[in-house]
Amino acid sequence: MRAWRLLLGLLALAASATDAGAHARSTSTSAWDLEAGGMARVVVRVRWEDLQRALPALEGVPPAALGLRTDLARSIDGYLLRHYRLTAGGEVCAPIGDPAPASSLDPSHVGRSWRVRCPRAASLAVQIDGFLEVAPGHLHLARLRGEAGQVIERVFVLGSSVYALEPAAASRAAAGSGLVDYLKLGVEHIAMGADHLVFLLALLLLGASFAEVAMVVTGFTVAHSVTLALGVLGVVTPLSAAIESLIGLSIAIVALENFALTSGRATRRGILFALGASLAAATVASALGALALPTRALLGVGVFALCYQGLLGRVASPGRLRWWVAFVFGLIHGFGFAGVLAEIGLPPVRVAAALLGFNLGVELGQLAIVAISWPLLRALLRREPAQRRLLIQLGSTPILAAGLYWFLSRAMI
Repeated sequence: MRAWRLLLGLLALAASATDAGAHARSTSTSAWDLEAGGMARVVVRVRWEDLQRALPALEGVPPAALGLRTDLARSIDGYLLRHYRLTAGGEVCAPIGDPAPASSLDPSHVGRSWRVRCPRAASLAVQIDGFLEVAPGHLHLARLRGEAGQVIERVFVLGSSVYALEPAAASRAAAGSGLVDYLKLGVEHIAMGADHLVFLLALLLLGASFAEVAMVVTGFTVAHSVTLALGVLGVVTPLSAAIESLIGLSIAIVALENFALTSGRATRRGILFALGASLAAATVASALGALALPTRALLGVGVFALCYQGLLGRVASPGRLRWWVAFVFGLIHGFGFAGVLAEIGLPPVRVAAALLGFNLGVELGQLAIVAISWPLLRALLRREPAQRRLLIQLGSTPILAAGLYWFLSRAMI
């Protein structure tokens, strides 16, 4: 009975993750440049989808309409001014003029900029609580630059929405965010990402040993680091909607692999046929413009998935191939947070520390999750072969459903 209770907990986790993460991860960025005379320039970049959730009047309206309808711009500016504030002595610094458009690296994001004036003698604080009312897991990354040029990055989440720029904080900012700051951000990235957690869970269901699982997780982190660096350095600028959708597809493919590895040859052929037909249909839909996905990216993922699934019945130890699955799909997952780091405009001398610390945090966060969940899964799956296969398939069912739901809900925007 204990095994079945654990399995029910697994099903509940996947179901809650699907409900909480139906949309792409809710994130935003901002840049705060303090100037002489109590002046400051603010630039905020947010996802259009998040704005639609927070402002019902935007429902069904494309981002391109923002430049044509002043009423939409006023509604958005009013929301941003209420939720992204610089205060002096507890009083909100007064905006100067109307906000203006600001460029964004991602066309699915909207950028707005404005200037404010604060009393010089008062202590300053940044208060950011945007979108928490519609997305409690919203993550905001802010870059703050002082009058002397010192820079610091700060994460704002639910329960931590105020950052005081006291003299002590300013002196710490002179050195900028350090390795430990980004390491914490990497851990938060894994801990708060339902899709990453479900992907790890799908990989863990078939792990033969802790060493093998650790190798798979490390392969994921290596690939994650490569594409994160490419995104932050501006070498590649992928569309966030496409990346988030492909993350969902990667989860579904790994769940299907769990079914294939615990099934007979005939069932495996059926899974391969169903996967091929589904990917072909998705590729055609993408080519016709019905999905927010580049056709070539979807085709590439599909060819890899089909070739990999075809190899499963031809090798003596198919579990060892999972490193390649983790690596290839880690390349996709790595782009998931690259846009956020790229948007805040890190100083070039800080990029290396940011990438190193963030990726170390991702690796540590994943290994911590493995250390906690893997023994529980091993206890759950320590059964007769037939029972073990059934439990793996039952556990993979909600993971497959979550992956497909994320893929479709994020692609059909």
